[in-house]
Amino acid sequence: MVFYMRNIAVTKWIMQRATAITLVPLLVWFLSIFIDLIQKDYQTTLVFFENDINFFLSIIFLIVVFLHMKIGTSEIFEDYIQNTQYKIVANLIISLFAIILPLLTIVSLILIKFY
Repeated sequence: MVFYMRNIAVTKWIMQRATAITLVPLLVWFLSIFIDLIQKDYQTTLVFFENDINFFLSIIFLIVVFLHMKIGTSEIFEDYIQNTQYKIVANLIISLFAIILPLLTIVSLILIKFY
């Protein structure tokens, strides 16, 4: 059982670092694009997301950001919430949040791209 627990902890640690490393270039790309898109009109934004590269990078960015957030927040809950039931509920809520929000956004991007 102890080996299994260590394996999960190591996997979480590696995933946290891998998502952090992946986020660095994606965040630079996103911030530079976001600053530019804020000044553009709606049609220009639609054209931006119709581009395949921008579309896929946006989806990858969303998935990696929310995965990174879920892993980090889960670790905070594990460290600072002592009550097991509260910890389970908090992890469930953050897991739902990390699945539903990017899923809704990805569906919205798909609708923009293909309709």
